[in-house]
Amino acid sequence: MRKIAFGIAAAAAIASTPALAGTATGTVQVSLNVSSACSVTAQPLDFGTTNSFAANIDTSSATTVKCTPTAPYTVFVSYGANAGATTQRKLLSTTSSATVNYDIYSDSSRTAAWSPTAGKTGVGDGTEQAMTLYGRVPVQTAVAAGDYKDTVTVTVNY
Repeated sequence: MRKIAFGIAAAAAIASTPALAGTATGTVQVSLNVSSACSVTAQPLDFGTTNSFAANIDTSSATTVKCTPTAPYTVFVSYGANAGATTQRKLLSTTSSATVNYDIYSDSSRTAAWSPTAGKTGVGDGTEQAMTLYGRVPVQTAVAAGDYKDTVTVTVNY
C-alpha cells in the first residue's frame, strides 16, 4: 500500500508543476580594453679598465623594449647626469672634477648618436625587442687614475 501511495504522490507532484509557456532571451555586452604599455630593460654600459686614450674604447649594452602588439614607440637616451648645459656625455671622476668624454649610438658603426631628441622608432609585438646601446670613449687627453661614472635615462614614448 505504501508503494501505491508514494506513486500517487509523485504523479500528483508532476501534474501540479506549471507548464512553461515560452522562452525569453537577452544579451550581455562583453568587453575588454587593452591599453598600450611598454617597458625597457638595460644592462650596464661598462667601458672596462684602461690606462690609455690613444684609441677608441667601444662597448655595448644589451637593452630591450617590450610593448603591447602594434603599439608604436620611440626610444630616447638622455645626455646623462654629467653633461650639464652641453650635449657632450661625460663620465665624472668619483673623487675629483675630472671628466672623460663618451657617447652612445644606436648603430654598431657608431655613426648615429642617440639623444633625448633623436630617437629610434619601432612597433611593439608583445616580445622583448633588442635596442642595443653602443658606447664609445673617443681618443682624448689622458686623465688621472680612478673611477668615472655617469647615469643616463632611457625613455620609451608610446
